[in-house]
Amino acid sequence: MKETLPDRIRTVIVDSCNDAGVTLIDVVMRGQARQLILDVFIDTLEGVTHDHCRDVSRGIDERLQDDEFAGRLRAVDVSSPGAEAPVKFLWQLTKHAGRTVRVVRADGSVVEGALVRADDAGLDVQPKQSKKEPKPLVTILVEDVQEAKVLITF
Repeated sequence: MKETLPDRIRTVIVDSCNDAGVTLIDVVMRGQARQLILDVFIDTLEGVTHDHCRDVSRGIDERLQDDEFAGRLRAVDVSSPGAEAPVKFLWQLTKHAGRTVRVVRADGSVVEGALVRADDAGLDVQPKQSKKEPKPLVTILVEDVQEAKVLITF
């Protein structure tokens, strides 16, 4: 049976993120019994710094000092979700304007191309152009985005 993160622990993590000026993206709990590891993923409009990670980690440690759950933790790892992780909030893409994104729409169709705009309303993506037929800019409303992520290209 997979263990779930207690609500009070999630509240501690959210409060630590708020104090550090970052947004909690996700918490993944892995391991078992007294060897639990919490992976805490955070983000900001400007990107995540080492100081952000340190501040969130310290905030969690301080708040859990006397909590029995803390005795079961082997580690709390705080980081950004990573460039290729699907975004939870469209604002996470704003810092990636100009980069290649892959957007899966609610109907299952996929749009890949250069990110032109991302905000709370949606995205504008310029699909890769072909010499034979120019492709128009695609606007995708927030409610039509099933998944969006940055593609790493070389």
